[in-house]
Amino acid sequence: MTIDAEILKEGKDFEMTYSGEGAKDVPLTPEHNLITKTALYVLSANGISEFPKPLKLHVDNAIPLSRGLGSSGAAVVGGVLLGNALGQLNLSRDRLLDYCLMIERHPDNVAAALMGGFVASYLRELDPNDMKGVPASESLLDIALSQQVPQPPIGIGHYINLDWAKEIRCIAIVPQFEVATAKARAVLPTQYERHDMIFNFQRLAVLTTALGRSPPSAELIYNAMQDKVHQPYRKTLIPGLPEILSTITYQKYDGLLGICLSGAGPTILALATKNFDEIAEAAIALFKQHGNFECSYKILDVVTEVQALDYGAMCDPTPLYRESWQYDDSCEDVYLYCDPSTNTCNYKGCSNADYIAGWDTKVRPLPVRCNSSTYCPDNNSKCTPTVPTGQRCEIQRDDECSGNNAICLNSTCFIKGAPLGGNCGSDLTVYITYDAAGDSLQQTIIRDNCTDGTYCFSAVCIESKVNDSPCEQDRECLSGTCSNGGICINGPEVFHKIQPWLWGVLGAAVVIFVLLVLGLLWILHRYQSKQEHQKITKFFGDNEEFAKYAMMNDDDDSYYDNDSRTNLPLNDSRNLVYLTTPDYRLSQALTVGSKSASTSALNLSSSNSTPRLSSTTNIASRTRATPSNEI
Repeated sequence: MTIDAEILKEGKDFEMTYSGEGAKDVPLTPEHNLITKTALYVLSANGISEFPKPLKLHVDNAIPLSRGLGSSGAAVVGGVLLGNALGQLNLSRDRLLDYCLMIERHPDNVAAALMGGFVASYLRELDPNDMKGVPASESLLDIALSQQVPQPPIGIGHYINLDWAKEIRCIAIVPQFEVATAKARAVLPTQYERHDMIFNFQRLAVLTTALGRSPPSAELIYNAMQDKVHQPYRKTLIPGLPEILSTITYQKYDGLLGICLSGAGPTILALATKNFDEIAEAAIALFKQHGNFECSYKILDVVTEVQALDYGAMCDPTPLYRESWQYDDSCEDVYLYCDPSTNTCNYKGCSNADYIAGWDTKVRPLPVRCNSSTYCPDNNSKCTPTVPTGQRCEIQRDDECSGNNAICLNSTCFIKGAPLGGNCGSDLTVYITYDAAGDSLQQTIIRDNCTDGTYCFSAVCIESKVNDSPCEQDRECLSGTCSNGGICINGPEVFHKIQPWLWGVLGAAVVIFVLLVLGLLWILHRYQSKQEHQKITKFFGDNEEFAKYAMMNDDDDSYYDNDSRTNLPLNDSRNLVYLTTPDYRLSQALTVGSKSASTSALNLSSSNSTPRLSSTTNIASRTRATPSNEI
C-alpha cells in the first residue's frame, strides 16, 4: 500500500483518490475512510483537530480486502504514518506502533507491516483505564474525534524480528468471496482442549526457527504448520479447505514447504521454494471443484527491511528523536541523511564513532572523524566548526561547544564554571530505555554548569554532599552516586586511597614470602644432595664387596655343569661377568678362565684420552651355574 500526500497552495480543502484492490468500494471521505480516520485520531491525540488544507491524497492498494491478508492492519499503519507526517510529530517507530495497537488491538499484522520482515510480537496487558476514549478499528469510523482523545501508553506492544530463509517465497491463493471477520471469530470455541493447545505451541516453537534455516526443511516446516486451533472450526466457512490442506503436501509437490489458512481466510497461504505456479493452480482447481469460485494468486517475497529512501530522493529534514533520544530522519538509511539545504537524501560525510552499526565498508567507506576544533552533527552531514558560548547546540552535545569545560544545556553552549554560591542553570532530559524483559523504563538526567564539588539548586550552586548524606540524585553527591536508598555512597568506579603504612605492610609481606620460598628450596636441595651421596657410597661399597669374591682362586681349570657334567668352554660368551665402573659409563668383561692365578692390569683406552680401569680376573668354580650367567 502506497499513500501519496500533497499539501497544495490552493484548491479543495480535501481530495482523495484510490486505485488498486477495493477501489470501487472504499469510501473517499475523511470521516469514513479507515486510513484518514486513523490519521485524524493521531492528530487529535496530539492537539491537532483537522488536516492541513488544502490536502490531496492518493492511495494505491495491492492488498485484497477482507481476504485474511491484513488489509485493515495495513490501513491502520498507513493512517498512523500519514498523521505523523501531516502533523510533523516526529514520532519514533516504536511510538508509532503504540498508536497502531491502540486501534488494531492485536499486533500480528501491524507489527509486520510497520517493522517489516518476519516478526513475532505480543501485546502487554493494559489497565482498562488506559483504553478509555481510544477507539478500536471496528468502531473508529462511528465516532467523532476531538482534541480530548487520549494518547496511548508507552510501550504497549513488543516485537522481535526473526530470521527468514531467502529461498522461501509466499503463494497467496485468493478466492473471490469474502469471510467477515466477525463470522470467522464467532465459529471459534470459547474454550480449547489442553492437548490441542499443546499441539500448536510445540509446533510454533519449531516453526519460528525452521523458517530461518537455509536450506529449509520441507518435512519439518510442513508438519510444524499443522493446526488444531482455528482451521478445523473454519472449514465450514471456506468450501474445499479440508481437501486443499490434506491433498497439497510436500511429498506430492516438489518445492512445497507448508500450507495453511491465511488469517481468518478465505485466502490460502503456501510457502515454497519452487514450482509456485503448479502449487497455486492445484489449490485453485480444488476451490473450483467445491463451489466453482474464481480465484487469483500472488507470488510474494518477504520484505526483511522497511524500504528506505534512496540517494537523491526528496525527504523531510526535520530531525526525529526517539524516546531514547537517538537521532533519526526520514531517509532511514545507514549511509544517508536528509540534507536540509536541498531536502534530499545525501551520503553522510562524518561520524562520531569508529564503528557504525549496519555499515558495510564494502558498500561505502566509513565517513571521517572530526578533529578537536570541529564536530559531527547528529545527522552526520559534515564536520562543522565548534560554536562559541551562548550559541545553539544539539541536545547534550558538549563536544559542539568551544572552550574548556564547555557544556550544552537546554540546547545552548555554556561554560561549566559557576562557583559556589553563584548563579547557575540546568537542564532535564527524560529517557526511555528497555530492560531485558522488554519493559520500558523512564530515566531522568539533570545536568548543570556548576564547578566540581557543587551542584545547582534553585538556580544557585551549593556544596555537594559527602557520603552517608541523604540525596535524591547522583549529582547531589560529592562521589557522584546516590544509592537506591537515598544515601550518598562511593560508586563502583571510585578509586579507594591506600594509607602509606599499608604499603609498608604489603612490601614486608612480599619480602618474607620470598625468603620463605628460598629457605624451603635450600632445605629441599640439601635433602636431595644427601640422598644422592648415600646412593654413591652404597655403589662403591657394593663394588668393593664384589671384587673380594671375584679374586678368589680355584684349582680347577674348567667349569662344570652339575647336571650334565659337561665341560663348557672357558671362552664361552655366556660365562661373562660384567662389572660397571664407578663413573657409570665404562664396563669391562670379567672372563671366567682356567688359570688359578689372578691378574690385573691398568690399561689405557686408545679411543678415549681418559685413563680407564680394566680388571680381568680368572674365576674357577665348581658351583652349579646356568648356561648363561651374565650379570
